[in-house]
Amino acid sequence: MQKCAEAVAVWLVRCQVIEEQEKELYCYAMESFVMFWSPMILALLLGTIMGRVKEGILVIIPFMMIRKFSGGYHAKNLWICLTCSSLLLFLCILISCSLSANTVLMLATLAASLNLIIFSPIDHENKVLSIKERKVYQNVTGILTCSLYGVVMIMKYNGLRNEAVCISVGILLTAGLQVPCIVKKFVRE
Repeated sequence: MQKCAEAVAVWLVRCQVIEEQEKELYCYAMESFVMFWSPMILALLLGTIMGRVKEGILVIIPFMMIRKFSGGYHAKNLWICLTCSSLLLFLCILISCSLSANTVLMLATLAASLNLIIFSPIDHENKVLSIKERKVYQNVTGILTCSLYGVVMIMKYNGLRNEAVCISVGILLTAGLQVPCIVKKFVRE
């Protein structure tokens, strides 16, 4: 992806749209844009293929909201990331279509929410957070997670049970991607 962003930036310089000294900033902006929107694009693509666009969107929204602040497992390679992400999202959409908004799912979502609140943020080796950043990320994760859990409960009790299930699965996905990092941390200690 970095090579693609660089190629576009070089092309923009050649076309005299941007200055040479702006090239690195544009590369970073393009990479950030693609990384931010790629989960939604993937959810729309898989949802369309599966005939479950609404479910795909509702599963990925909590992930996109919380993941930036909570952290979790990251693949070392872009292709491994895309392959695993596609498979996980496919499974989450499939699972969300077969679950019901029952007490077991609500308790599992509550446990996942508590996990996110307690263990977030999880640092990534490429971006270690300062003490101040950790506190901000922890607070934002807590607020977002509690808000989304509240939305799930409101939806469930207002007859939007399928939508509640999808958002619950998105919360479970986000918490689940922290598990390898949490286990690794406790194994080291």
